[in-house]
Amino acid sequence: MQKIFYLIMFLLSINLCAKSLEKVSLQLSWFNQFQFAGYYIAKEKGFYKDVGLDVDIRNFDFNINVPNEVDTKNATFGVGRETLLLEKSNNKNIIALYAIFQASPLILLSLDNTGINSIRDFNNRKIMTTIDDSSEVSLKAMISSQNIDFKRLEFLKHTHDIMDLVNKKTDVISAYISKTPYDLQKMGISYNVFYPKDYGFDMYSDFLFTNVDEIKNNEQRVIDFKNASLRGWEYAFSHIHEAANLIYEKYNEQNIPLDALIYEGKELKKLAYYMNSDLGEIKKEKVQRIFDLYNVMGLAKNPILIDDFIYDDNYTLFTKGEKNYINNTTAINVCINPSLISLKHNSNKEYTGILKDFLDLVTKNSNLKFNLITKKNWEETIKSISTNECDIISTASKSLKIKNKLNFTKRYIDIPLVLATKDKVSFIDNIASLKNKKIGVVKDITFIDFLKKHYPYLDIVEVNNINEGLKKVSKNELFAQVDTITAISNEIQENFLTKLKISGKLKENLPLYFAVRKDDNFLLNILNKSINSIDDFAKQKIVNKWISIEFKNNFDYSLIWKIFLFFVTILSILLYRQRLLNKVNIVLKDKVDEKTKELKKLNESLEKRVEEEVQNNREKDRLLSQQVKMAAMGEMLENIAHQWRQPLSIISTTSSGIVMQKKAEILKDEFLIKSMDTINDTAQYLSKTIEDFKNFYEPNKNIVKFNIKTIYTKTLDIIDSKYKNLNIKFIENIESIDLLGLDSELIQVIINILNNSKDALETNNNPDERFIFVDIYKKDNFLIIRINDNAGGIDESIIDRIFEPYFTTKHKSQGTGIGLYMSQEIVSKHMYGEITIKNRYFNYNNKSYTGAQFNVKVPLKL
Repeated sequence: MQKIFYLIMFLLSINLCAKSLEKVSLQLSWFNQFQFAGYYIAKEKGFYKDVGLDVDIRNFDFNINVPNEVDTKNATFGVGRETLLLEKSNNKNIIALYAIFQASPLILLSLDNTGINSIRDFNNRKIMTTIDDSSEVSLKAMISSQNIDFKRLEFLKHTHDIMDLVNKKTDVISAYISKTPYDLQKMGISYNVFYPKDYGFDMYSDFLFTNVDEIKNNEQRVIDFKNASLRGWEYAFSHIHEAANLIYEKYNEQNIPLDALIYEGKELKKLAYYMNSDLGEIKKEKVQRIFDLYNVMGLAKNPILIDDFIYDDNYTLFTKGEKNYINNTTAINVCINPSLISLKHNSNKEYTGILKDFLDLVTKNSNLKFNLITKKNWEETIKSISTNECDIISTASKSLKIKNKLNFTKRYIDIPLVLATKDKVSFIDNIASLKNKKIGVVKDITFIDFLKKHYPYLDIVEVNNINEGLKKVSKNELFAQVDTITAISNEIQENFLTKLKISGKLKENLPLYFAVRKDDNFLLNILNKSINSIDDFAKQKIVNKWISIEFKNNFDYSLIWKIFLFFVTILSILLYRQRLLNKVNIVLKDKVDEKTKELKKLNESLEKRVEEEVQNNREKDRLLSQQVKMAAMGEMLENIAHQWRQPLSIISTTSSGIVMQKKAEILKDEFLIKSMDTINDTAQYLSKTIEDFKNFYEPNKNIVKFNIKTIYTKTLDIIDSKYKNLNIKFIENIESIDLLGLDSELIQVIINILNNSKDALETNNNPDERFIFVDIYKKDNFLIIRINDNAGGIDESIIDRIFEPYFTTKHKSQGTGIGLYMSQEIVSKHMYGEITIKNRYFNYNNKSYTGAQFNVKVPLKL
């Protein structure tokens, strides 16, 4: 009978305990896998139970529409992708609590052997997606960014079988980066990944969301569920193997192998912390950008306010439960290691410093009262939490070593970090120069983890406190001590004013957080809301207040007399020196007057000589300019002749044919009309040729934007005929590069160089092996034009004179020697570049050749 009584009591106690837990439900958006590990962990580890919740995690089914389930209150919470914005636009009564993935894991895949190596290869291909996938803005934006017409894509219904891709039933398939690539790797199949975030579309995914009414009626329950879920995610990502084992053994309806779950966990962790250290953070501007993309693509039915989509923990500043917590709490105990933050007693034994000022602001916003308890070192500070002596501690970073014991608030302030060294050390502007030097750091797990993360090359030596570290610096046992500017400046001011100094500042400021006991979610939420309500100006004001150093040393009045005597001595010396200078100046003035008269006479004769020389130079420039014009005109006429020979021959032949048939009385109207069309078309071609040459040779001194490949092609089209007549072949490697400059002058430079190679090939080379190699490419911020031939090169005894005016290796009847000279003038003076020449030995088609190589280097922007 007694056993039955105990059994009944036991069952009653279980029933009462169960009744004390509030029942809520979470609807998953896909089948069980690591994608939902945080929720499984929160349930199995009792994180939900800790906040009084009994959570029913509901499995996914293809017949379930998750947003509808939450909108109709069939489920309390749901997990959804970025398409939740479309649901909100469709008047669903939903609101997002956090986004666990900062970049969507959704990708497109193709096999390596299909020839689909870029998105532009998608045209006329089959793409297998779910309905949601095809409307996901990340995928659509990625495809649209490559100017692909969606009408040319064939979308197939997703079978969720990777073998359809392997067996070529589809060309492209949508998948998760955390799962399908693993399956293909196991099969030894090469694949291509098309990832939206690589194209600039790093969208959120896996939102936790609820009904707006749930927040209005049960806000504290929503906050508790959110915090417990995030706690589950933090644990899952910190213990991936343990979380994978749990899913493998208990949540594995798909029979996913354990190593696949571990692979998935590692990939998803990268996305959860992608460009962000705060798990689950949602930025309004990023959500706005996603919705704007939906709008542009015509997918959003109605406009929405982003503030209505994101729950920011500040729906009302404090919930009813939080207000009760504040009213029923006498004071919050804050344990602090004073070595990390400037925190001191004043004459009234009250605390002062950055932390105290900030907590005063929190008190003003929340009415919470705080007791500051100073601990000797970091170990004592951590121990005070486990013994419940303290409710919160102030910490430097979210160290994994304490993350499992404490919940972290949002960052409340940033403090500059500085280096203290001996007084004679020069200013340190590059922290990397401290490699292999011993740097003192106060024993603080979070502070040391922060420095190791951002400066892994530092040789850190732990010290008990700042004073100990600075003493070691003064004795050369350490090169420097790193700490906050407030802590170091105060210590130097009081104990090391003439020995040490601040010699450098670290690039990364030290972020400070509050760490709260895991079982106190009310306090965590109150602190977060209070931190959010304090603006950046107020925070900076606190930092500025405590950064300045107040020197409190007694003033040495004897220093005034020393300074006074020093200045009297200096003044006497200056007065005596001035008297001597006055005497010297009188003598110098007489000599200067005499020399000035001589210079005036000399200048008068020089002016006449300079004027004569300038006139002579102008005459030379005029003659040189005339020769350049004549050379260009001759070049133009020669090119026109080449271009006109064949068209003129066609006109002559056609007209002769008409005359002959007319005389023979066999001329037919059809032949006449066809012949006249031919003559007309050919005449139009000749007219266009003249216009092309006119535009080509017309001087243009305006700086314009042009494409080097385009103007090179046009240039070659105009002059190509005479090169073909000489059997000269072009081997080209031309990049399409836009630049700002003088296009017509650069064309003239290219023609001059090509003509130089043509003339050399015509006289010095085998007619069957005449090559000109043209390479045009970009290097840094310069355009490089490299032209070389196989004409045998230039005699080394004259190669240095090749750019001199009137110097030529041709007969006087063939060349003036000004083409390359003018090319150098254009490149160096008009385009601020340089042109060089050298002989080059090279192989082409397994044969060795020698030739001259011209190199032109001009800036992309003048």
